[in-house]
Amino acid sequence: MSLLAALRAGLLAALALGVWAVPSGAHEERLLVGRVEAMEPAQKLLVLVDAKGGQRRRLEVTPETEVIACQSRAGLGVVQPGAMVRVKYLERAGAPSEAKSVLLLGNRR
Repeated sequence: MSLLAALRAGLLAALALGVWAVPSGAHEERLLVGRVEAMEPAQKLLVLVDAKGGQRRRLEVTPETEVIACQSRAGLGVVQPGAMVRVKYLERAGAPSEAKSVLLLGNRR
């Protein structure tokens, strides 16, 4: 095989692998600041109202969701309706958005 043919085959293989790998990792990490409307750990549900646009967002929570209150780690039980929070979550195509961490900012009703 000539050098040019080998380079071309290598480039095609790299392109094929790159295009093939993109759809499997299609998720995006995002931040949202808002007011807690509902927190239901038994249903794995956190409902927020976005502080900027007023849009309602439903996020999945799990026991692995990190909750930070007063610079220490806490459980999902400290997240109460009316609390202002900053949530880091994963938005995934074809799946519910998953809350990775919740930072309590305070109660601002």
